[in-house]
Amino acid sequence: MTSWRARAHAITGIRLVVCTAMFVAACGGGERAAGGGSAGGPSNELLIIGYDREPDTMNRYATHILEDIESCVVEGLVTNDEQMRIVPVLAAEIPTLANKGVVLRPDGGMDVIWKLRPGVKWHDGTPHSSADVKFTVDAINKGDWKPESVDGFDRISSVDTPDSLTAVVHYKEVYAPYQLQFVRGTLPRHVLAGRDINSANDYNRAPLGTGPYRVKEWKTGEYILLERAPDYWRGGGQPKIRQLLFRFLANTTTRINLLKSGEVHLVALLPWDKVREVQPLARLRLNKVVGNGYEHVTLNQRHFPAFADVRVRRALTHAVDRASMVRTLLDEQVSVVNGPIQPLSPAYEPTVTSYPYDTVAANRLLDEAGWRMGSDGVRNRNGKRLAFTLITQSGFAIRENVSQALQQAYRTVGVDMQVQLLDGTSISSVWFKGEFDAMLHWWQMGADPELTLFFARDRTPPAGRNINYVDDAELTALLYESDRTVDAGARNALLRTAQGRIAELAPEIPLYNTAKVDAIPATLKGFTGNPTNAGPFWNVHAWEMTPR
Repeated sequence: MTSWRARAHAITGIRLVVCTAMFVAACGGGERAAGGGSAGGPSNELLIIGYDREPDTMNRYATHILEDIESCVVEGLVTNDEQMRIVPVLAAEIPTLANKGVVLRPDGGMDVIWKLRPGVKWHDGTPHSSADVKFTVDAINKGDWKPESVDGFDRISSVDTPDSLTAVVHYKEVYAPYQLQFVRGTLPRHVLAGRDINSANDYNRAPLGTGPYRVKEWKTGEYILLERAPDYWRGGGQPKIRQLLFRFLANTTTRINLLKSGEVHLVALLPWDKVREVQPLARLRLNKVVGNGYEHVTLNQRHFPAFADVRVRRALTHAVDRASMVRTLLDEQVSVVNGPIQPLSPAYEPTVTSYPYDTVAANRLLDEAGWRMGSDGVRNRNGKRLAFTLITQSGFAIRENVSQALQQAYRTVGVDMQVQLLDGTSISSVWFKGEFDAMLHWWQMGADPELTLFFARDRTPPAGRNINYVDDAELTALLYESDRTVDAGARNALLRTAQGRIAELAPEIPLYNTAKVDAIPATLKGFTGNPTNAGPFWNVHAWEMTPR
């Protein structure tokens, strides 16, 4: 599709009826677009983002994928900034023991007092209030709604609202990660009270928020168009960019070709194998941060029983030459890692057990586990072949290549691994239901290094993200003890011990970290990137296109 045709299609799809400055070139003019650059390029009228998948929902609490688009509309009480600090958004301040926003009760529980920012209104003009905080907790905890994860909400006994700007959250026990409890924001009580949120499609497809943007149109299979919200509470004419168009482009090659042609202006999380290809383009800037996350292979012990044997899990890790993978497939844009907490975190433990590339060790462990090599080159035990299916995201060339490398590595030790590619939206519901053997993916972590959600025995979906279905009493006890320890130094010590236990159990195969390379217009001011799961759109309200 030529640039002119793409823009003409955009005009039709977005249902613009006038020729704005953004599209004067397509209309025959030769003027410059607002914000600098030639007409049709990125401007303060429109920024086009090439996005790798379509959301399953715009409800931040229900989506199974990163909330980049949703966070432009629905703000949290807090967010993570580019330095991994937890900063207030709809909250007036972060509650702490020092400012008496956190009270440890004699009965072992904890109260957290959230003071809300005054003057914040939902997009329909209704004031945002403590009633929305209480409604959110009650909606999640009452049990007939299916959020993506309860993320600590089940540890809340009740919420009091002494005034419209104060919410007192009562925890049954001390919960150290409380600062990120409402990072996904709140639900509008006046819109959703008394309704089945699962079927509230008016909200789930176009949520009412307090953010800098609101949903103008969602054309299934093609795009979501966001428009500037009037009277945004930050003032100062924010946001400067009037519209954000998220085009759903699952295929990596298509996404990068459109970026190179200028028909897409920004691609977040640029695939590492495309960095050299995009780097020479003067109209783009590559913003790189070391991500607080890791790519790994989840081994579902419930769905594929062979993974319940730690010897099998360790053997599969030994069989992978991760250093070679990083060097040849990933252009050394990332580094090999050995666990879920990354060096950016003060809780990081570097001296855990690791499983270097060693096919002799892999074969020995599989022999010890009773899996004998068959005549067809595949191991078997009691008449059952050691064969499983790995799922990963389609259209993501790196993951497809890594999957093939894993397949070849396992074949050399007598393991038959097949690869199934699923689109980015479908794969989310599959992992949430636990309907897979193994999965190649990443977890992008928040600033608080909470591991309980991922590894505690009682945190399988929907209570958490333990999709390895690991069941270890020692690890679970460590993780809950860390959650109940507010002192940061003591908590980090517990988390370091927990990392050691995770490495011993080898519940998953850690591969490499998630360096984040975002390709953005060179004229975009205010973009910082973000190492956490807050994502690169965490401060989209501050973005502005400027003349070269």
